Amino acid sequence: MIQFPAPDGPTAADELAVVEIDAAIAMVAGHHADRVRLTALPFVGRVAAIGAAHAQEAGVAFRVEGAERTGVLTVTVGPSE
Repeated sequence: MIQFPAPDGPTAADELAVVEIDAAIAMVAGHHADRVRLTALPFVGRVAAIGAAHAQEAGVAFRVEGAERTGVLTVTVGPSE
């Protein structure tokens, strides 16, 4: 049997990134903003799938845009679908 390393659990930075994404989703879903862009959010790539699922549930668009700098991604939440 092949032994695979156990995946790392969520870190405090991962949890903070999800909180930031959820706040952006709430702003768009609550019609307080048409679109919110999160730039230079550390570790957002690790939690992007969670953010996408939360955005889909809230009925808002979610996009991860390519890195302008190495390791830096931008997340755009909105507009509402």
